[in-house]
Amino acid sequence: MDAAQAGLRASDRYLGRGLAQVLLTCALGVTGVVLVASAHAAPQQQSEPAAPATMDEPERQDLSFKLPLGQSIEVDNPYGTVYLRFGGYEHQLDIRATVQQPKGAARFAFAPGPNGQRFVVTPTLPDGASLATGQRIDLILYVPEAHPIKVTTVAGNIESRGIKADVDFKSQSGNIIARGTEGMTLAETDDGRIQVMLRDGPPAGSYQRLATRTGEIIAGVSDALNADVELSTSGVFATEYSLTVEHLDKEEPNKRAFAKVGQPKAGKEGAQIALDSLRGNIKLWRRTVFVDASDETDGD
Repeated sequence: MDAAQAGLRASDRYLGRGLAQVLLTCALGVTGVVLVASAHAAPQQQSEPAAPATMDEPERQDLSFKLPLGQSIEVDNPYGTVYLRFGGYEHQLDIRATVQQPKGAARFAFAPGPNGQRFVVTPTLPDGASLATGQRIDLILYVPEAHPIKVTTVAGNIESRGIKADVDFKSQSGNIIARGTEGMTLAETDDGRIQVMLRDGPPAGSYQRLATRTGEIIAGVSDALNADVELSTSGVFATEYSLTVEHLDKEEPNKRAFAKVGQPKAGKEGAQIALDSLRGNIKLWRRTVFVDASDETDGD
């Protein structure tokens, strides 16, 4: 083999290696393009996340009932809140129910009506059905004058304004608020909060009670209440009235206090009010009474 042939073979080997490198580079470039294209295309190929459970549009029911004179009303709503408003003097009970219903959930049965001497308002679920996430029913009742009312909830709040009858409220953990009640008040909750403005001049011999386990109690009164007030808790008393405190060490509640608001009558003629909690704070506030400037004299 002469030198020229040897040079040609060496050149062929060199060119072969160069061509192989070029082909490899091209192949890698094409692969890179494919990979980049795949990376951009991948999100389009991924499945969409499952949509959360949808809710039906809130439903509202407006109902109206004529009540016999003085018929008591009983509301038991374990699935939401209860609001009470004064409904007039015509012995007509109006109810507005708002239902939030997840698609596919068991539906509430809701058919208020008389039961013996009472008018009963009780939403229920079918036997064996559980309350679905987001499912609830909230009630507004327009309560006519002179119809005593009892309300029970589980976690829902109870709020009352301007009711002209006796009220009896009970909840496991909901808050209770009552203002402008022209009747006797009973209110009880475990760890919810009670805030009540008590009416002036309760009837002689009457008894009212606000009670919690761990929740705070706030009672607003004026000097026209004319009642003996007993307070008990292991929490803190806060009041604008004079208290006589009795310590009950090693007991729960660990103290009891007594106050006179206004000029209570003695004995069986007197009105009694109890504010009881195991551990919640108790506040007995003196409500400011509005005085019309036109009633004041300027000394002229």
